Amino acid sequence: MREPRYSILVDIQDAIERAKQGKLALYWQRTIQREYRCKKVTPAEQQAYEQLQSILSEVPQWSEEEELRHDMENIGGRLWFCHFWTDHNSMVQLTEDRNGGFHVAYVLDTDISPEVRREAAQLAQKELAECMQEWDISLLNAQVSEQMKYASLAEAASHLMQVLDDPESITG
Repeated sequence: MREPRYSILVDIQDAIERAKQGKLALYWQRTIQREYRCKKVTPAEQQAYEQLQSILSEVPQWSEEEELRHDMENIGGRLWFCHFWTDHNSMVQLTEDRNGGFHVAYVLDTDISPEVRREAAQLAQKELAECMQEWDISLLNAQVSEQMKYASLAEAASHLMQVLDDPESITG
C-alpha cells in the first residue's frame, strides 16, 4: 500500500493570501521554502510557489515582532520584549497574558556555532537591559527559577537575563 503523498499546495495558498496582506512573517516564509525544497513538487505546487515568490518581491511583509504583537493584542495580552534573528533561527521574548501573568520564551539555534550563540545571548541581554531601564525595573538579586508564569515583570525579566547568561544551556 502506498503512503499518501503530502501536498504543500494548501500551505502555499494560505501563505499567498497572507503575503498579499503583507502579513507573512519571515518564519513562515522560511518554513514554506524549506518544505518546498525538501520534496518533489507537483506542477500546481511549483506554480503556486512561484506566485508566492512574486508577491513577496512586491509586497513588504511584517516582521515576527509585528506578528507577535498583533497576536498578543488579539488575546488581550502585551508584548514587552522580543528579538528575532534573521540570520539564524533564534528568538527571545517576554509577554504578558490578559490575566497579568508574565511569560518568557527563548530558543537559540543549535545549528550555529557556540560563539554566535553567545553573541546572540549577549545582544538580547543588552537590549533587555535597555528595556528594563525604560520600564524602571531592576534585576532581582536572587536566582529566579524557571516557571510557566511569573508574577511580575521584574521576575520574568530577571529570569530571562539569568538564562541568557548561560547560552550553552539553551536547547532548541
